[in-house]
Amino acid sequence: AYDRLESLASRLADGLAGAFGRTEMPGTLNRVGSMFTGFFNPGPVQSLAQVEQSDVALHRQFFHALLEKGVYLAPSQFEAGFVSLAHTEAEIDQTVAVAEEALKGLS
Repeated sequence: AYDRLESLASRLADGLAGAFGRTEMPGTLNRVGSMFTGFFNPGPVQSLAQVEQSDVALHRQFFHALLEKGVYLAPSQFEAGFVSLAHTEAEIDQTVAVAEEALKGLS
């Protein structure tokens, strides 16, 4: 179960990091196990001071763009998202695709 969870979480984190890179959006994704948080900050983000330097308004736009497409992530950069064993590879890939589309539309 833990190997599968690690595989799913890694797939999501790598996919989201790739989406940030492909869209040239300054972002950092922190992950520990199945917990992750994305920051609109070129990073690294390892302290509260660095979190506070992140673009909260851009995160808000990103959150709402994802929500409109049926993807619910933590609504704040101060919260973690979680991957579970209920998630599938297809859902992870769809989340990454929706996130990349949303990133392209941010201003």
